[in-house]
Amino acid sequence: MQELFKKAWEKIKEAKNIVLVSHINPDGDALGSSLSLYPILKRMGKNVKVFNVTKPLPQYLDFLPNFDKVTDKLPKNVDLMISFDCGSFDRLGIDEKPPFLINIDHHISNTNYGDINIIDPKAASTSQVVFEMLKTNGVEIDEDSATCIYTALVTDTGSFQYESVNEKVFQTAAELVKCGAKPDFVAKMLFQRDRLSRLRLLAKAYDTIELCCEGKVAFVEVTKEMMEITGAIKDDTDTIVNSVRAIASVEVACMLREDDDGIKISLRSKNYADVSKVAVKYGGGGHIRAAGATIKDEFDFNKVKNMLKEDLKEIVKVEE
Repeated sequence: MQELFKKAWEKIKEAKNIVLVSHINPDGDALGSSLSLYPILKRMGKNVKVFNVTKPLPQYLDFLPNFDKVTDKLPKNVDLMISFDCGSFDRLGIDEKPPFLINIDHHISNTNYGDINIIDPKAASTSQVVFEMLKTNGVEIDEDSATCIYTALVTDTGSFQYESVNEKVFQTAAELVKCGAKPDFVAKMLFQRDRLSRLRLLAKAYDTIELCCEGKVAFVEVTKEMMEITGAIKDDTDTIVNSVRAIASVEVACMLREDDDGIKISLRSKNYADVSKVAVKYGGGGHIRAAGATIKDEFDFNKVKNMLKEDLKEIVKVEE
């Protein structure tokens, strides 16, 4: 990995026009990782742009330094593109590959679509991989970059709750605090800026909770009508599935959200079930404990639930 870090940094030093890109519908790790390199590359005199095809971007991340620099217009003049937290090229929302692409990720399912692929499945977040690359190359990490990397680490570890959290994760967090990241500020921005619309949506969504598979699986639904009535936006649905997983008997929580192109499924597990296996089956992906997919052109919640029940029964180990 050290050699890859050095090889990638040499390529970055050679390039003039650099684009930092993350996957469609970015989460904290995707945006935090890409934005962390922006001030560093600027200091190096690079012409750097941060691109994400999604519009609008998640509102809960608007406190990240240089959030307003993210554009949904892909620059034409690109020497080097660096992708973050994206398992396959098609999830970048880009039609053609650039002249050179560095692919940085921590998903084991990554398809290695880059010219240089820096994939560390043992890392708790893509931002941790970025951090190690910067350290290996002796790059100074300023407060803005540290804030982005720390935020990405917090969000992708479920606030340090997931199995991916180990001694190294806390060491990384401590070093980022030394570099200027402020845990109290990040915590307030992430967890103490709730929208009233989200709370109203939660009340309606919780009424739809259905347990199955001996209480080990919980389904929760979010319809377009619910969102219209409450004034909620897609961002407001992000943590619903996590809260449903908190039910004592539940091993896997599954949120079904009605979108324009079909039903989005978000899966979370608690102890042992690998939800990525289910997500991959339906064209999605993710982690062992957090994954998702969209079932295109399907809008019948009951039909989708019946499809998923058989798959979920398998991973939560319920006997016939």
